[in-house]
Amino acid sequence: MIKIENGQKKYFDRNGKEITEGCKIKCYWDVGKYQDKTVYLTEDGELGWDATNPKWVESGRAFPCEYGIYPLTNAYTEECEVIE
Repeated sequence: MIKIENGQKKYFDRNGKEITEGCKIKCYWDVGKYQDKTVYLTEDGELGWDATNPKWVESGRAFPCEYGIYPLTNAYTEECEVIE
């Protein structure tokens, strides 16, 4: 869920726990599968996760967030939970 409080977006996972920059979330986008993602803050003040291919980051071909950040939407927050 995304709420607007005092003109600022606040993000919450499916359990009601706040999602903040730098935290880790577990995302259940496919039945029986999940992905752990690190949350980043965009220049526009929105939260999201790294759009760069993780294999490229691991190999040194790219750095985290080099290819952008996928924004967290209401739908995505309903499928995620904060793990760190």
